[in-house]
Amino acid sequence: MAIPEVAVACLNGPNPSPARTDVKVSTVFYMNHLPLYQKEKPYFLNVPVDAGSELAQTNVGYTRQQIHVANIRGCEHVFTLDQTGFQLGKLQTKLTYEDFADSKAIAKRFFPEVQQFLREALGASEVLTFDYQVRRRDPSLPRNSRGAVGKAQPFASVHADQTASSAMRRLEYFHPEWFDKYKNGRVQIVNIWKPLHGPTFDAPLAVCDYRTVEDADRVPTDVVFPDYLGETYNFWPNPNHKWYYVDGQMPDEAWMIKCFDSKTAEDPDVSQFAPHVSFPYRDAPPGTLPRESVEVRNFVFYSVK
Repeated sequence: MAIPEVAVACLNGPNPSPARTDVKVSTVFYMNHLPLYQKEKPYFLNVPVDAGSELAQTNVGYTRQQIHVANIRGCEHVFTLDQTGFQLGKLQTKLTYEDFADSKAIAKRFFPEVQQFLREALGASEVLTFDYQVRRRDPSLPRNSRGAVGKAQPFASVHADQTASSAMRRLEYFHPEWFDKYKNGRVQIVNIWKPLHGPTFDAPLAVCDYRTVEDADRVPTDVVFPDYLGETYNFWPNPNHKWYYVDGQMPDEAWMIKCFDSKTAEDPDVSQFAPHVSFPYRDAPPGTLPRESVEVRNFVFYSVK
C-alpha cells in the first residue's frame, strides 16, 4: 500500500522544519538467505546446550543492511497502531529510574500504569500484561549481542515478537481462562517501549510501517523453551521497508508496537505487527549515555459483541 499523503506532507513539506526532514542512515541486521533454510526452519533454543553438542543454540544467520530512518517528531499524529502498526503516546509513571531495577516494583506499580495507558489510548476493555524486559546497553559488547541473563542488550536484528499462529496459541497455553473469554472477540498483543532516561540518542528504536512489508518478507522462526514452543518473525531484507524513529525520545514518550491483531484476518487493511529494531545513531551529542529502556508485553482485549 502507498504511504498516506498526509504522512508524506507532514514529513516532507510544504514548509518542513529541520526535524521533519531529518533522516538517519544506519545499518541493522536482517535474516541472511542461507541455503540451510531450504531444508531447516530457523530456530532459537532458550534452553542450555551442552558444550561439544552438535546442536547449535541457533541456526539463524544475519546480514547487515543499510536503512534510512525518518524522524517523525512533529508528525506523530499521522502514525497510528491500526495503519502502520505503531503509535507514540505520553505515558506518565510514578516509578523512579532506580525503581526499574526492582522487578517487584515494575510488576506491582508499572504494570497497572501500562494497562491504564493502553485502555485509555486504544479503548480496550481489559489488558493482560504477560512479560517485560529491561535493556541496558553495555558498550563493551559487540553489536547484536544478547548479553547475559538479566543483562539484556538492545536488539539489533529486525523482528516482530509473535507470528499470527503463535499469538493465540500462547494465550490459550498460558492463560486459558482469558482465551475462553475472548477467543471470539478482538485480541491484540501490544508492546510498550520507553527509555529510562532521555533524550535518547544511543541505540534508539526504529519501527517499520506494516504496509511496506510483503508476506514473503516474513521468516517464521521457532523459539524453543523447556515447556513451550513459541514462534517469532525474522525478516528478509527489502529496500521498500519504510523505517521511522522519534529523535531524542524522552522517558514519558512511549511506543505502542503491535505484535498481533486478530482483526487482520478479517480486514487485511488492519496492521498485524510492526517490525522493529534498535539502530546505531550517528553523530550522537557528546556525553550521550548508553541506552536504557523497558518494554512491557501485553494482551489487549475488546468487548465481545
